[in-house]
Amino acid sequence: MLTLAKIINFGGGVKPGLSVAGSTLLVGFLGLTVSPSLAASIGVNFYGGSFTIPASGSPGIVSAINWNNIAGTSGTNITLNDDTATATTAQLTFTAPEVYNSFRVINTPNAATNTLYRSGLILNNGVAISLSGIPYSSYDLYVFASADTTATNQLSISNGTTTFYYASAGQNNSGATALLQTTSTTSGSPTTGPAQYQLFSGLTGSSVTLTAGGGIPVTISNNLFGFQIVNTAQPVPESSMIMGLVFFGGGLFAVSRRKNRN
Repeated sequence: MLTLAKIINFGGGVKPGLSVAGSTLLVGFLGLTVSPSLAASIGVNFYGGSFTIPASGSPGIVSAINWNNIAGTSGTNITLNDDTATATTAQLTFTAPEVYNSFRVINTPNAATNTLYRSGLILNNGVAISLSGIPYSSYDLYVFASADTTATNQLSISNGTTTFYYASAGQNNSGATALLQTTSTTSGSPTTGPAQYQLFSGLTGSSVTLTAGGGIPVTISNNLFGFQIVNTAQPVPESSMIMGLVFFGGGLFAVSRRKNRN
């Protein structure tokens, strides 16, 4: 039998292949690769009238465009779009005492991230952020919350199961060149530093509520700039790629049969 591995040789070495209908289907043929779909995601940027994320902007940790720009201090059952700008079943309900538009400028290499940290909800004296109808069977939730103050009071953000504790290290967010992940889950020992974010990983429920804790009176402190929900369910190959491989494999099988008859 003549297999594709015998038909084509790249530089003296055969690329790994898949067996299809008695032929070796060379995935690397002519640079052809089967790559899974990029993880779907839903991003939200809270703002007060300025500092919206453009559709092409990709702020935060996981690369994704088409973030939802949400204005004001409250909203009920707001339908959220995903990174393809398609409406999802996810809905956002939130209330906050105030939304602020002039947080200090951070200086990461990502302009969209810098914009994300310029405006957001001020969480002092109570906040409620609830998500329902999340369309992913498993997901990670990135929350972009940080203290933009020189005060070192401990602050927190919780999803009801995990609580992260953070504080400034005596400096505000100004000039931060990278985001700092909050890792402390121990009250009294917060992660300290500017421009922090939190990762709630391995979530599975279709709804989640975020609650802020702590506060510094008359100080812009426990701020939530936005969040991103990232699908972590097993990705699948693109359907168009699968069909291309099926036709490609069928053609190779025909070549193999003709060769065997000669």
